[in-house]
Amino acid sequence: MTHRRLGRYTLVERLRTGGMAEVWRGLAEGPGGFLRKAAIKVILPAYAADEDFLHMFRDEAAIAARLTHANIAQIHDFDVIDGVPYLAMEYVEGKDLRAVLETTARSHRPIPWELAVGVSLEVAKGLYYVHTLREASRPLSIVHRDISPQNLMVSYTGEVKIVDFGI
Repeated sequence: MTHRRLGRYTLVERLRTGGMAEVWRGLAEGPGGFLRKAAIKVILPAYAADEDFLHMFRDEAAIAARLTHANIAQIHDFDVIDGVPYLAMEYVEGKDLRAVLETTARSHRPIPWELAVGVSLEVAKGLYYVHTLREASRPLSIVHRDISPQNLMVSYTGEVKIVDFGI
């Protein structure tokens, strides 16, 4: 299998494709054999030349990069390589909540209440942080416009991370 290169990242596996972007599991590479897993959001070619869209994507990157909280996937990098804009972020080793719900539905059992309450609590913590974030005593007024199961990652170790602040 041939892997695609994007700057210092190797795109290893496409995780999902949305209407405007693809998300890849990638590897950040550096000197001395340095490797770090990353999730790479790559804008689809149809949108890469749209200046309004690129402006919104840059704004998403700038806003998300300011967020530092245990329940929010961290942004590592933003760049445009050969006309391809991308955002590199923390890779969460796990499943999105939509996949978890689909698994429980196929087994004809409800999601365990402990998991439902735990995920809800962790998402609430992350959203509280975002909604009350201030800089120089002024509220930033950030709102995640798409809190949905596919934008909530549940790691195999039980962490819950909000992803994709969306454009």
